[in-house]
Amino acid sequence: MAAQILPMPGIKAPSTPIGHFVRLGETGHRQLSDLHAQGRFSPKRVVVDASRFHHQKELIGALRSAGTQIVLDTKAAELSAASKFSGFAQGAPWASAAKDKPLSPDHFRHDAPGDVIGQIARFAVQNRVHAVLSPSHFLSKGSATDWFRIDLRACCALREALDRAGGRHIGIDYLVLIPHVALDDLAERGQILASVKNLPFDNLWIRASGFGADSGPLTTRRYINSLSRMNNLGKPIVADYLGGLVSLAAEAFGSISGFAEGVGERERFDAREWHKSPKPRDDDDVFGHARRVTIAGFGRTVTCAELAKLCEAKGGRRLVACTNRSCCPHGLSDVLVNPKRHSLNYRSIQIRSLEQTPDLSRPQHFLDGEMTRADRLSRQIKELKTGDDLLTKRLTDHSHRMEKLRATLEHFQETRGANHPRALPIVERGNVAEHQGADSA
Repeated sequence: MAAQILPMPGIKAPSTPIGHFVRLGETGHRQLSDLHAQGRFSPKRVVVDASRFHHQKELIGALRSAGTQIVLDTKAAELSAASKFSGFAQGAPWASAAKDKPLSPDHFRHDAPGDVIGQIARFAVQNRVHAVLSPSHFLSKGSATDWFRIDLRACCALREALDRAGGRHIGIDYLVLIPHVALDDLAERGQILASVKNLPFDNLWIRASGFGADSGPLTTRRYINSLSRMNNLGKPIVADYLGGLVSLAAEAFGSISGFAEGVGERERFDAREWHKSPKPRDDDDVFGHARRVTIAGFGRTVTCAELAKLCEAKGGRRLVACTNRSCCPHGLSDVLVNPKRHSLNYRSIQIRSLEQTPDLSRPQHFLDGEMTRADRLSRQIKELKTGDDLLTKRLTDHSHRMEKLRATLEHFQETRGANHPRALPIVERGNVAEHQGADSA
């Protein structure tokens, strides 16, 4: 009688979930509300600015009920900056603590005037958020900046204030705002990690000034390498204000646990002029930003006006219009009418593809997939005859950047060692209502 050989169960390679945070931003939330009502916007995590919370309350409530985790950005950094405090940030409830002036270090000390920390804690509890970004400030000189010590103490003070206010269940994520060049400094990274390691927070957020979705190849490589070395802290790392291919590259190479971006906005951060007085607004200026939209596989966003020009060029529509009928049934017209829906759909496809790939295979998967497509498509698009010299130059520059970025990351993959630490999974927060019941008990 022949022996029956039973197959051994396969061992599935580990695949770490990607912590994607959607920033609701300052404007455009009505479009997101419509998309949520239609079942087309169901993020796992969102970041809400305290300055816009009141205006977005209906959407926030609907997302919370649907199981979305709500993270509160206190806008402390903007409220303390000369060029930013009088803008949208003024909508934060604690902005009035300084009486029409930037918040000072004194406002973030124990028993500070205006009780800013206490206000933040009570607001977080009353509005049932899952986590709060610690009130942090731009460290223009790295850890040597005076704000750094104040921010470290503020994190502890916020934990105490949340506990007193009945918010023991609300998490804290520590936010570091720093020039991207400071991340390259081994001593600087070591000082930051040593200073924050015992603080009461879950995830470490890095918002790097001067860095974003449009950064160059060498800068991108150094950023990915620097954040990889920060994983020795043993905390998940979230790249804030980071979108485009750069955020996917950082995820693929395991240097970050997740990233936070807006929909067609908040893809880069620059605080180099925050210390300057705000410029008076010209009444003739057009208010707001041009709407931007994603071209699938291109590696950057364009304005709706630029997209229309590209489609008018011979062969352009075939390259740039959405061909996914489950996304945009009427093609280009749907993209132009609802660019946020199109951008969200394509982003979810990118993230899902990477998330379903085993961790150790992600770098090559990204290089062979998204990076190769962006290089190829950018070469084709730059050849379109749009009749707009400035647009042609931007497209040509982007194509050269994609070519160099691909070569840079391929070399990085070939030469980096095998012992680099990978980012830990994001710390998730549970149901707010359940925790509130436990707290009251």
